[in-house]
Amino acid sequence: MVEKITEFYKMEFYNSYVIIEGLGQQEIDSSISKRTIETILDHYKGNNFVIISNRTTNYTLMPDAYSPGVFKKIKGIAIVSKYEEVREKAIIEQEKFDSSFAFFSNLEDAKHWAENFFATY
Repeated sequence: MVEKITEFYKMEFYNSYVIIEGLGQQEIDSSISKRTIETILDHYKGNNFVIISNRTTNYTLMPDAYSPGVFKKIKGIAIVSKYEEVREKAIIEQEKFDSSFAFFSNLEDAKHWAENFFATY
């Protein structure tokens, strides 16, 4: 596992997935989203991966954060949270993402999904 920390996220990189966790109560817009995805793409260097967004804080993802150009290389996203409010926001996010999208209440289930993702899809 490789760990990287930016101004907005802590990222843990594994073979085929990255766990990202927002740092504090932030508003994530398309600019922040693009920089974050570029960091992830740079790490995977063209290899397939999925993202696990571990939502331990209630940060705000702005409507423009799911820019189609930025997210087209991502094969899947899992949102992890035990909060119903986060799940409700994730349903709106799902409409803006064309690939596989999953929601989990715990990180271990999301990791299992990610570890088996490319065998399934």
